Amino acid sequence: CQGTMAVIAGEPGTGKSLLSYTLALAVASGGLPFLNRQTAPGHVLYFDEENSLPDVREYLKWAWRGLGEPSVTSVAAQLHLEHFSLANQGPNRYTYMATLAQKHAPLLIVLDTTSPVCQILDENDNAEASRAIRALRQVRTAAGPQASMLLLKHSRLAHAAGERRTIRGAKTWLGELDTVIYHTVGPGQPRKDGLRTTRLEPDKVRAFGLRTTLRVTPTWVDTKTGRGLTLFGAEVNEQKNSPAKTA
Repeated sequence: CQGTMAVIAGEPGTGKSLLSYTLALAVASGGLPFLNRQTAPGHVLYFDEENSLPDVREYLKWAWRGLGEPSVTSVAAQLHLEHFSLANQGPNRYTYMATLAQKHAPLLIVLDTTSPVCQILDENDNAEASRAIRALRQVRTAAGPQASMLLLKHSRLAHAAGERRTIRGAKTWLGELDTVIYHTVGPGQPRKDGLRTTRLEPDKVRAFGLRTTLRVTPTWVDTKTGRGLTLFGAEVNEQKNSPAKTA
């Protein structure tokens, strides 16, 4: 939802980055549908401190083709990608992020992934996590009241039947943010095309937000410029979501 800070947590390889890049392109391309839901158009500020540049290029090409190959000029003007640019900023990274947020006034800010973006030294330190969250709130405030921040984190595998799903490291991230959604791999083996169905499962929500599990079905599409990837979203049950604008 607009104006919130949300965590999407998933195991490595689930597809969090591809999901987020597709959302970023949908917003930056003028508000294209994402997972069968309408998005609002706006600027996107994406901090990627996790994926290699070849992977980022491939994710963007797949998502761009899957979204119907929107205007490259429009996307370039609306999507602001910071790839491994925070490593050189050291302790000034939050000031740098806030300056960019104020400059571009993004509708959506993505952190991929949160620990390297925030240069977290001890992932289990709740005090360090709380300091990072306060700094990130200042970054979002600099962007304006319309801005949403999406924080990608790794989840922790459950080791016993009935054990509650959680994130890896400090649990302060769960308590202090507005929304927590887990990105999980669906049951069964990968399909013959190498893709797997995943789920977005809401764990913590406020008055607005995703309240039902979404099944995310990826499908390869062939275009004149190459292979793309389309993500289809469907509710797992019949309960309806609360009405709200999405980023």
